[in-house]
Formats: sequence, C-alpha cells, structure tokens
Amino acid sequence: MRRDSIFWGVALIVLGVLFFLQGQGYIGNVSRYIWPFALILVGAWIILGVYWKPAQSEVETFTVPLGGAQSVKYHFAHGVGQLEISGGAPAGLALVGTSAVGMNRSSRLNGDRLDVRVEAGPSFLPMVGPEQGVWRFQLAQDVPVLLDVESGASSLLIDLTDVLATRFSLKTGASSSSVTMPARGASILDVEAGAASVNVRVPDVTAARIRVKEDVVSVNVDTNRFPLLDSGIYQSANFDASQNRTEINIDSGVSSVTVR
Repeated sequence: MRRDSIFWGVALIVLGVLFFLQGQGYIGNVSRYIWPFALILVGAWIILGVYWKPAQSEVETFTVPLGGAQSVKYHFAHGVGQLEISGGAPAGLALVGTSAVGMNRSSRLNGDRLDVRVEAGPSFLPMVGPEQGVWRFQLAQDVPVLLDVESGASSLLIDLTDVLATRFSLKTGASSSSVTMPARGASILDVEAGAASVNVRVPDVTAARIRVKEDVVSVNVDTNRFPLLDSGIYQSANFDASQNRTEINIDSGVSSVTVR
C-alpha cells in the first residue's frame, strides 16, 4: 500500500499545481493536460514497479473449500500482468489464491463438481492487483480438474505437474506462456493464442502427442522424445500404451511454440 499512497499523493500534488497555474493565468484549460499527465504518471508507475520492490509485505490470501466435491472446474479470466497457477492447495480446499482489489470470485456446487470462477484485473495499475504484482493460485491435487484460462497481454506460469488436470484450455492474447503438463493420468491441452510465445514442458514420466497448426511461425519440438509422425504431428513412441499421457493442440496465431 505504500507505493499506492505515493502514486495518489503525487497525482494529487501535480493536479493541484496544474489548477493553481490555471487560476494564476499561466496556463489555459487544465483539462487539456489531464490525459497526457495520466499517461506519463502510469508509465512512471510501471517503471517504478520494475525497479522498486517493497521489502517484504504480507500477502493477503483467500481459500475456497472443496466441500465434498468430487471434481473441480476452474475458470480464470485475467487481464494484464503476471499470473502463476500450480498445485499445492491443502486437503479439503479447492483453491488458495492471492486476494487483491480488482478481483471477483465465485464458487458453486454443480452436482458433485465444484465450479470456481476468478476474474483478476490488470496487476500493473495502482490499487488494482496484488501488492507484489503477481496473481498466484494453488489448485486442488487430489480430485480431477478442468481448467480454463483466458488472458490478455500477460506473463503466464502454469505448473500442473501434481494436478489431476484432465483438460486445460488456454486462450491468450499477446503473451508469454510457460506450461508444465501433469505427471499423472491422461490430459489434454488446447491453446488458442494471438501473437504469443508458448513453452510447454512434458514431465519425463508422461508420453505426449502434439499437434501444431501450420501457421505457427516457429516450432521447436524435442524430436528425440516426440518424433515427427506427419506434418505438424509429433508423438511419443509409447503414447498409446502409456497410462500417463497428454495431448497438446496448438491452434492458429501462435508466434512460437516449444515443447520439450
């Protein structure tokens, strides 16, 4: 909150100076300067956020109880900023997350499935997003999971190694995404992206089939693990017989994709 106080303090001082200069006749209508001033101030705030990290501050968190549900469907709608998703929610909890201004969340039991929805705003704006600038969420590890993530111009770090994620849908804009697939069971990853970079890591114990659309500009697949079968299709030799396997579908618009 200290940086937020500085931001608004500087904003009020500069606005006060502008109105004072207008009152003294040194400048004309002050409204002409509001938007340029706002853009300069937000730009300075973003730069300040890169170089000035607060000492250590307590991060507020929230939890969503599992409540006896046998599976969980998560939907994350994320604006701009950094988003980290992993397993690690304690037993009996469906979600542990970073709580901040600019977030809306809800949960509803749908039969034996718990539907959890989280809308997180842009974390680089003052008073919106967590103090450290990173949205962090831990998912349940002991029940099957469906995961939908929609994001804008974001930096995404998603580690599903210990999550029983049966299906994961990622829709993103101009972003950089790093995804680690589950190490247990069968899973599917569907990626639809704009001018984005997608890096996918497949655990050593997991076989994979990868389909990449032809209009992806740059494709880098570890063909030692996933030999090329056909145009845009790569597959582990033991895919059909493997208990732990994943299907990865990379759709159009992605600038580059790496799978290893």
